[in-house]
Amino acid sequence: MSELTSNLLGRLSWDAIPFHEPILLGTFAAVCLGGAAILAAITYFRVWGTLWRDWVTSIDHKKIGIMYIILGLVMLLRGFSDAIMMRAQQVLSFGSSMGYLPPHHYDQVFTAHGVIMIFFVAMPLVTGLMNFVVPLQIGARDVAFPFLNNFSFWMTTFGAGLVMMSLFVGEFARTGWLAYPPLSGIAYSPDVGVDYYIWSLQIAGVGTLLSGINLIATIVKMRAPGALSLLLMPTAGKGNFNRATPRTCSRDTLGN
Repeated sequence: MSELTSNLLGRLSWDAIPFHEPILLGTFAAVCLGGAAILAAITYFRVWGTLWRDWVTSIDHKKIGIMYIILGLVMLLRGFSDAIMMRAQQVLSFGSSMGYLPPHHYDQVFTAHGVIMIFFVAMPLVTGLMNFVVPLQIGARDVAFPFLNNFSFWMTTFGAGLVMMSLFVGEFARTGWLAYPPLSGIAYSPDVGVDYYIWSLQIAGVGTLLSGINLIATIVKMRAPGALSLLLMPTAGKGNFNRATPRTCSRDTLGN
């Protein structure tokens, strides 16, 4: 059983939970209390059904786009807080002063900031905007694979959740956000953080890859028939879209 657990979880074990770190335990307690307060508010206002039916399981491209954007904004707050910590460290570490962050902690903050801002802020914001706008631009009712669209979003969200675990589970990777060797090796980042750094990027990478495939299939196969060739799409430039012939498109075709 221990070998199976090791194969599934790598170095993640109960030893990675920082029971001896009061600051991290306080952060964990604050997150738990905040989550409990949100769950209590949802229960009190009786919006579980609406939330589940209209948002969590929605296959509407506009709602999924909005959820992507909300995810990006939430992760932006975390990435921005890391940026403030790094800038404060640089301001305070001058002369003989070493600042308020030890080197290994600064490396973790630096890595988490880069990973979050690139993979969990920029990508969800761009993907969310494309989910919302692209079907409307090409006259499609939805994306080519609506259920896959929902699945892609929750894969990305789960990957973001794993990165957020770095607040209170073990130590995050000290590899920089690119994780090039030898920084990604056990000698430079021996803690469990590299494991869930890799898991989070792999899981979120599956989500964004499927989103890209979905959007390409939507653009290629679901354009308004008879009026919108690839060269007449709104992104083709120089007003080519104005030369389309909307008389060949019915109101239903354009997704109104």
